[in-house]
Amino acid sequence: MSFIQEVLTYGNEIVQHALDAMNGCSVEVQEALILLLLSNEELNKGMTKQFFEENPKLKGIPQVQSVVEFICEDNFKENVPYDNTNIHIWTKLREVKQGMIDYYIHNVCESNEGGQFHEFHTKFLQMSLELKRLRLVIQPEFHVIKNVHPVSKIPYLSVRGFWLDDNDKKVKLFTKSMGREDSYVDGKNDSEMLREAAKQIQEMSFAKYQELYS
Repeated sequence: MSFIQEVLTYGNEIVQHALDAMNGCSVEVQEALILLLLSNEELNKGMTKQFFEENPKLKGIPQVQSVVEFICEDNFKENVPYDNTNIHIWTKLREVKQGMIDYYIHNVCESNEGGQFHEFHTKFLQMSLELKRLRLVIQPEFHVIKNVHPVSKIPYLSVRGFWLDDNDKKVKLFTKSMGREDSYVDGKNDSEMLREAAKQIQEMSFAKYQELYS
């Protein structure tokens, strides 16, 4: 088993052991460990490097470089939302990446040794879209808008979240009311409201993901 496969395979077990050990720890400690274990971008970049060390015949082929970087490196922003309630989504991300690595190694590294994608290209594009959607679940994209009630004239806030359609295009799909604007100290820029908005969009987008891929 390669280094990449070991990380992806045993990463979930490491996370579970860490969670067991975290029982009784403060929320801050739990969140810090979850972020360290599941969203380590340096580890992801190391996986890319190790892949080409193990498959030197593929090194220098631009198409392969792009694909491997796409699978291994999530490139999330530093403020990606995480806590001990969404660890199952991070775990699913590991599983999807493992499946793509296995599929790619078998169809390119072992069969074609860096040749054209050929017949597996369509399948791989489908897997790529699933991975992109799952990353969008983990780090939701949304914006908050203000609407004024036509009768009461009271301003309300709502959040609209994005999804990737079957053509890999971002579309506005999710909407959630966040209540009256005056309920938040800083209105539509209130940090607590934005965290809750991200959580709500994440829940709706993960439900959509499960609907498509379960």
